[in-house]
Amino acid sequence: MGSFGEFFAQHVVAAAFLFSFAENIGLPLPVFPVLVLAGAWASTRHSLLGMIVAVAVLGALLADVAWYFAGRWRGKSVLSGLCRMSFNPDACLERAVDGFHRRKVAAVLFAKFLPGVNTILPPLAGVARMPFPVFFGLDLAGSVLWAGSAAGLGFAFGEEIADSAKGVQGAMGWIFAGGLAATVAWRVAYRFYLVRKFSAPRISPEDLHRKMSGEGDVTVLDLRRDDDFADSDRMIAGALRVRPASFHRYAHKLPRDRELVFYCT
Repeated sequence: MGSFGEFFAQHVVAAAFLFSFAENIGLPLPVFPVLVLAGAWASTRHSLLGMIVAVAVLGALLADVAWYFAGRWRGKSVLSGLCRMSFNPDACLERAVDGFHRRKVAAVLFAKFLPGVNTILPPLAGVARMPFPVFFGLDLAGSVLWAGSAAGLGFAFGEEIADSAKGVQGAMGWIFAGGLAATVAWRVAYRFYLVRKFSAPRISPEDLHRKMSGEGDVTVLDLRRDDDFADSDRMIAGALRVRPASFHRYAHKLPRDRELVFYCT
């Protein structure tokens, strides 16, 4: 671990490429601060700056193109797999689709500046059949803007950042590993907290039918995903259809004096 900083300094170009590819392929590795640090080291060797930006862009494009064609060939199953890592998989998928269709150009162009979105946008563009030349051009421009701003920031404050980094070289590996472990632990713990705090008791179909037949005031909400809802030819009579991604907009409108029953399958 103690040689992590030295290794990074000696292989800064390779590190910029590998971290860029890793983050954009979906691994939880923060590449922006790595590019800032790479730009700082380039401040003493100006010829490295362009190369660092170029390889970071190349790494991002390779990952994004792979995801684009994965989405084009395999459809929404790719998006569903990516969204399983989020706290609300159904809402994740629908919000990504809605956001993409509202602002396609801006979504692809600035996706790199939004952690998580940068991974889901390329396969989403493939699923939506965005022409590849259009996607590639926007993704290239966005990648250059993203990598250039990170490396440029480091280059502008080069000596200060580089000197600080040298002072903690021996601890950089442990800091990186600790940060990654803390991120994973927080996500697992927070998901567990959400499940424990907001879990609701189940109700049998027979009890629900009895309540809806007049034995109680009940409102049923159909929270199935768009695909499941569209593929089904059945719906509980009297149920209110609410998309998972839009639930937060309607939550305050739900009746307070009635029992609420949610179903998603």
